[in-house]
Amino acid sequence: MRLRNIVILAVILAVLAGVFYLVSRPEPTTPPKSIVYVWDIDMDDITHITISLPREGLIQSFIKIPQGDEFPWFFDDPPKYSSVNATAFGGSGPSLLLSGPGASRDLGYKTDEQLAEYGLTNPSMKITVTTNKDGIESVIESDVGDKTIDGANYYVRAPGSNQVALVDYTWYEVLERLVKQPPYATGS
Repeated sequence: MRLRNIVILAVILAVLAGVFYLVSRPEPTTPPKSIVYVWDIDMDDITHITISLPREGLIQSFIKIPQGDEFPWFFDDPPKYSSVNATAFGGSGPSLLLSGPGASRDLGYKTDEQLAEYGLTNPSMKITVTTNKDGIESVIESDVGDKTIDGANYYVRAPGSNQVALVDYTWYEVLERLVKQPPYATGS
């Protein structure tokens, strides 16, 4: 009778150990989702930015004029070059916003007809970013079309192509505010 009790207890212990193992094992980790960028450039290489709202006839340009440790971004309104309020960008300037917007979804290559459906043949925003890396200047141009039906994203055309991606609406709204409510530094 003793042996029978020991066997029963051993079976119960094995079952409990199996249940404990199944319940307490960690959830499998999913690899982190890699971020796809509409374009990706080093923000330190950006020297000039122009943002226009063609449907509204508005435009704003910024120029980077390095001056030691001071905030290097100014409005491109020669000859005075008005100062930009650094706190409007958390100290990083407009180049951080335009160094590479993350796409929430890559929609792939689109025909000219499809670009029109997304508002990209008559864009709501045009972005021109000039870079200078090792003395070589390049210009990157991109268009932002309509807002998606759910209002969560905007259609953005990748520079120099018909590749289209979705970018979060907040990115668009921040850039739009730079044009509609320019962040002039106090005293400019």
